[in-house]
Amino acid sequence: MSPSPKDAQLGSVPSERIPQLAVLYDRFANALDPFSPERDQAEMLFEEEVASLYDASSPPKPDLGAFKRAVILRCRRHLRATNKPSAP
Repeated sequence: MSPSPKDAQLGSVPSERIPQLAVLYDRFANALDPFSPERDQAEMLFEEEVASLYDASSPPKPDLGAFKRAVILRCRRHLRATNKPSAP
C-alpha cells in the first residue's frame, strides 16, 4: 500500500523540530494550572509553530486540523520515548 499524500506531508515535518514542539505541547497540555499565563503562552507558540510548518509544506496538503493532530501525535510519542522516571 502506497503512502497517502497526507502521510507524505506529515513525514515532511523535520524531526529536529519535534523535541521543541513536544516541550511546548507538554507545557500547555499537562499544565497543573490551566489558567496560567505560561500555559497560554506555550499554547500560542505551539499553534504558531504548527501553522508555520503547515504553511511551509508543499501541496498536496492535508487540512490544517489533520496536520496538527499528526504533529501532536509525534510530540506525544517523543515525550513517551524520552520520559525517564526519577530514581527513588
